[in-house]
Amino acid sequence: MASKIKKDSDFYQESLIWMGYRYAIGLAGAKSERGRELLDSLGQFRDIEYDTPEFHAFAAEIANYLKRKKIKDVTDLSKRWMEGDMMWYSMHYALGRQSYASSHCHDIVRYGREVLSPERQEFMAYDIRREIAWHLSIPIHFHLPCEIERLHDPVDLLMRFMKENDIRTDEQLAKYKTIEVWENQIGDIRYDTTIEEDESKRMSIGLLSEIDALLPWDDLAKYFDPKMHKRCRVNYNGEESVVEYFDSWEREYGGHVTFPYMLLKKPVLKYEQNPYLCAYVNEEYVVEDNV
Repeated sequence: MASKIKKDSDFYQESLIWMGYRYAIGLAGAKSERGRELLDSLGQFRDIEYDTPEFHAFAAEIANYLKRKKIKDVTDLSKRWMEGDMMWYSMHYALGRQSYASSHCHDIVRYGREVLSPERQEFMAYDIRREIAWHLSIPIHFHLPCEIERLHDPVDLLMRFMKENDIRTDEQLAKYKTIEVWENQIGDIRYDTTIEEDESKRMSIGLLSEIDALLPWDDLAKYFDPKMHKRCRVNYNGEESVVEYFDSWEREYGGHVTFPYMLLKKPVLKYEQNPYLCAYVNEEYVVEDNV
């Protein structure tokens, strides 16, 4: 591949500079013991001396990569990385806030696919679930084992607990002093709880609102994580089609409500097009699920 790059082109020179910059960061990171372990595990640049034919060949590979991704120059690449970092920072600021900032997850849907690689999307999905778990542990005292967010969705686990214990109001949820989630080696989930006997210490207002603020972010995490996507077959006006969707929780209001949240199917494509106003799959038209 190196022969496809003209060594005297500005594009190649920029790639070479970028390569040297990343190489220097790698050497700086290796000063600590943890940095050396990480560098050894990744094998990045370990056996490549600076300004050697091997180094230039690698820079040529980088230049080819930039061309394939239609990145005009290294400055453009740097901006894309910066956008991804800023998206990550803004997510940690906005998640869980009960204000206009809570709708920022919809902005991330709109441009996240362009900025984040599939790998970074999946990492952000995990990071969002981890952040949601932290927010649930504060007012609700809903505690999850470390790293369980890689396989389980915290909101799904909370909804399961609330259903099993017929929790429909703030007051019913507030009686729990702690809710501990445990998973055994074969994947079975159990909940250990303690009751707050002193009613004066129960936070009986706003607990469901705390959950509500997390639901749009739970949607974003499921959207970014293809493992959370499902498919169903629908028949509408005599025409069948397969719809890709993810499970989405939504608050349900009204005197007839037996549980305050309902589980709906949110189509991935429609969510991408308009996360603010995304119609759900009508269950009446679903003829086959888990296709």
